[in-house]
Amino acid sequence: MGEPQNYDPKELLYRIGTFFLLIGIGSLVIFLLSESAKDPQFNYFCASMLLLTIAFIFRAQYKKTITPSGRFSGFFNLFKRGGGDEEEDDE
Repeated sequence: MGEPQNYDPKELLYRIGTFFLLIGIGSLVIFLLSESAKDPQFNYFCASMLLLTIAFIFRAQYKKTITPSGRFSGFFNLFKRGGGDEEEDDE
């Protein structure tokens, strides 16, 4: 019983950060609803700001590696080939 393959403890922090982000947004919505009812509950606002700060700190620690899919490689190659012909057109 060891760690699973490709286990990264920072990925767990990223997921916990996502959870705090959702809870923080939810408590901010509850604060905005209480504000619109003319009975503001500032403890929801403070809790949402605290949770959102923790969420962004946790999520910033893990950078996902994104491999390019090559979907737009033909588009980028079009710009690479057509870049040097402007000087010859002046004659």
